[in-house]
Amino acid sequence: MIYTNNPSKIIGDAPMNILSDDVHQLFSDSCAVKSQQLVLQDFGIYIPEEQLYMEAEANGWIHEGTSPYDVGKLLELHGVPVSQYENANIFNLVNELAQGHKVIVGVDSGELWQDDVFDKLFEDNQADHALIVSGVDTTDPNNVKVILTDPGSGELLKEYPMEQFVDAWQDSGCFMVTTNNAVPNIFDPFSTMPGFDTPISNLPTIGHMPYDIFYNDLAFLNYTNDIPVYVYDDFANYVDGDISSFSPESMDYFGTLIM
Repeated sequence: MIYTNNPSKIIGDAPMNILSDDVHQLFSDSCAVKSQQLVLQDFGIYIPEEQLYMEAEANGWIHEGTSPYDVGKLLELHGVPVSQYENANIFNLVNELAQGHKVIVGVDSGELWQDDVFDKLFEDNQADHALIVSGVDTTDPNNVKVILTDPGSGELLKEYPMEQFVDAWQDSGCFMVTTNNAVPNIFDPFSTMPGFDTPISNLPTIGHMPYDIFYNDLAFLNYTNDIPVYVYDDFANYVDGDISSFSPESMDYFGTLIM
């Protein structure tokens, strides 16, 4: 089958880079609760943050914040099944976004919110925050961005450089929680294409890369946290379908992982 649509270079939601009171958490320790509330809304389930906070308290899922083990339990309580991952990587994350799944990660907020080099000197390298990864923007292959919806800052669909995001994410051991199902109707643009009765499992492309190649050949490689810079440099071109853009260094790196 030949697809004639022009695939987007943004996997997930496009950036907006705005502040929103609807995104900002109500309590100092409710970032994970607010993140789950926003995901529930995407699934058409509207529950006030205050109610979810009380449910988390009643179930022992919040005490001066939410432990990684308990992130996602509010989603499951309200009928949205999830999976938890430790030591994930950017390729796992993109694979989840490409299927229309929602993604919550743990990060070191200081590495995202730092204002200058002085702040960076005092990073504690501790994960202290949960937020939503809404998308990955590969429009500029030399400047890949990760799109975040952040209840701590109230930022809706804000872009960050990939390296900055991964630095912050690594401090949680690259922990992420993903929904097992796609947001309803997210694949409507594909619904009229032949063979797309179940579009979630038949997403045609990520960028220009056929989805099955991405899924089988790259998404589940088990990377360590120390991903070399040249892998990031090649990442956008891979997602955009330009396999010839792989550097010899990246090819050697991939080879050591799958041997």
